[in-house]
Formats: sequence, C-alpha cells, structure tokens
Amino acid sequence: MAMDNDFNMSAELEQIRSEYAVLKKKLDGQEIINDRIMLDSVRSKIDVIESQERGLLVCCIAAMLLSPVYHLLFGASWWFCGATFLYMAYAVYRVLLNRRYFVADNRAGKDMLPVIKKIKYFRTEYANRLNTGLPLAVVWLVWLVWEVFRHAGGSQVVVYVLCGVIVGLAIAGAVLLNMRARVIRNCDAIIRQYGN
Repeated sequence: MAMDNDFNMSAELEQIRSEYAVLKKKLDGQEIINDRIMLDSVRSKIDVIESQERGLLVCCIAAMLLSPVYHLLFGASWWFCGATFLYMAYAVYRVLLNRRYFVADNRAGKDMLPVIKKIKYFRTEYANRLNTGLPLAVVWLVWLVWEVFRHAGGSQVVVYVLCGVIVGLAIAGAVLLNMRARVIRNCDAIIRQYGN
C-alpha cells in the first residue's frame, strides 16, 4: 500500500514537473515575442525620426545651395547670401551631428538600454535646437526684410516679395514645427515604452 502511494505521488510529481516545463516554455516564448514586438516598435519610431531628420537635411542643403539665388533675384548683398549659406551650413552640421544617435548598428542588438540613453540625449538636444535656431532665424528675417527694402525697385515689388517671404516662411515654419513635435512625440514614446 505504501508503495502504491509512493508510486502515485511520484507519478503526480512527474506530471506536475512536465506541466511546469510546458508552461515555462510557453511563457519564455511569449516573453521573446513581447520583446520582439517592443524592439520592432522602437525601431519603427526611430525610422520615423530618421526620416524626419533626412527631410530636414535635404531642405537645409537646398536652402544652402540656393542662397546665391537671392542675390540674382532681388539684388541682395553678398554678405546676406553668405550669412544665409553659413546659417544653413550650421543647420546641416547640427542635423548630421544628431544623426550619430541613430546609426543602424546601434539598434541591431537586443540590448536597447544604450539606444534609449542616446535617444534621451537626442531628445534634449533636439528640443534645445529651437533655442539657438529661433534667434538666428529672427535676425536672418530682419536682415532679409532690410535687403528687400534696400534693393527692390518699387513699393509694389516690395509688397510682392514680402508677401512671398511671409507665405513661404509661414509654410516652412508650420512644417518644421510639425516635424519637431512628431520627433519629440516619438522620442517620448520610446522612452516611456522602456520606463526610463
């Protein structure tokens, strides 16, 4: 009788062990899937940020290369064209400097902690970009208005040029602020996702 009890307990214990092993295997598989989903989500948000930065880079390079056209269109001084070129070159430099946080091999592995730290730093730098960019943009805009008044032929030309500048700057400003908000939202989402 005692042997039967020992045999039954041994069989039950063996069954519990096998059920535990099956359950553990399922949980490990579920954890791997969840980690993979989280990594894919982070990578897709990083891809959005990178595409926004590439778009900004293309716009800055185009503005930098078009700066001599200002002189040809309405006779702006070469000083203004040079300052515009340098301002855009500085913007290109800042974008390229920040791109180092999103090098593809940094997110190839499973350990996302170093990537999250870089994203935190990038987010701070990106948010502070407006602190230096906005005052420079205001100085550039005032200089542009002065150049237009100084070199435009008649008052009607001044009005047309200024209206074009205002519309262009309003559109560019709206696009850039939208891009900025989207990048910051994605950075915050990544940081929140990893709870850091």
